Amino acid sequence: MFVQPGRVAYVNYGEDYGKALVIADVVDQHRVLVDGPDFPRTIYPMKRLTLTKLRMDLARGARRSTVLAACKKFDMQGKWAATMQAKKLAQRRTRAELTDLQRFEVMLLRKRRSFEVRKLVKKSISKK
Repeated sequence: MFVQPGRVAYVNYGEDYGKALVIADVVDQHRVLVDGPDFPRTIYPMKRLTLTKLRMDLARGARRSTVLAACKKFDMQGKWAATMQAKKLAQRRTRAELTDLQRFEVMLLRKRRSFEVRKLVKKSISKK
């Protein structure tokens, strides 16, 4: 994947972790101008971004209103939510917010699922 205007990326470090945004312009080799529906227009270091395969048709240095209109037309939020990266980030966020009781229930469910899988494997092996 190339760093280019219109490429959708997400923040992989810092207080904005997990937010999706669009690259509006390339400043230099290490910095880009980013913008997004729920993200302010700012210059961001490339080390803090992870590029995705999503890319919308956007001219270099596009204004904020143009970027927002392109995001709406492209349905960026919907397509981002459908990616595996977004699903994984949402799962991590959900697990981080669990209470002790909920973590205990998850552990019991995992043990039960593991037991059922072992039973099926043992059953299939014994048939052969």
